[in-house]
Amino acid sequence: MSPVPRPRAGPARPDAAGPESALPPSEAREQVIGSLLRELGSQLRRGHRAAHCTGRPLPTGLPSIDELVGGGLPGGKLCEIVGPASSGRTSLALGLLARATRAGEWVALVDEADAFDPASADNAGVALPRLLWARPPDRSRALRCCQQLLAARGFALVVWDAAGRGRQPTLPGAAWQKLARSAASAGTALVVLCERHLAGPCSELSLELQRARAHFGGAPGAPALLEGMEVAATVLRGRRGSAGGAARARLSVHPPSA
Repeated sequence: MSPVPRPRAGPARPDAAGPESALPPSEAREQVIGSLLRELGSQLRRGHRAAHCTGRPLPTGLPSIDELVGGGLPGGKLCEIVGPASSGRTSLALGLLARATRAGEWVALVDEADAFDPASADNAGVALPRLLWARPPDRSRALRCCQQLLAARGFALVVWDAAGRGRQPTLPGAAWQKLARSAASAGTALVVLCERHLAGPCSELSLELQRARAHFGGAPGAPALLEGMEVAATVLRGRRGSAGGAARARLSVHPPSA
């Protein structure tokens, strides 16, 4: 697999575009991405130009979970996938990214956790040329990345991996409100991966995952290989009357290519 292209950073200058920009969406998007490139330099990797996104629901590809949440994660909304390490939140996010990119959409990953593996994503079906990968060093930079990506109005899905990097500052409610408004205005699904419920009442959907059972396979007499795991999903918060609903689903394991 070819590595995700690494962009070159230009000279630093103030942001060129934002949510209130009067530029056409394509120009505003390119200026926002350019601003991110200048600010983060080698910590940001990108694919190609983004296409116009929509606010349609994004199916997870897991029938039981899609039924639980009304057909998929709501487009144009702030959502959370909550759970401890090895609960399946990353696998579920990769499934969302894969389905969106296979449908021709443009997506972004704000990798605050510094946990993204392009080889595993490729094996999961993510079209890497349609993925913009940002690696901010802390929560404040991650928040800024999300704000600018939503302002670009060119992505169907933005995933913010905010888990697994130790204790980080808690964002004020106003920051989550701004993200939720920006996602709605852009028609972009913003999915936050976290270990605990962070966005409070600003999240349209908070889905908690817990590992229920591991599934192993392999030839008789050979070492057992982990092939997947069953997870229990519970809706912590949902504005469609689904709060408290639960389902189980099996997630596949996508090891990196050799």
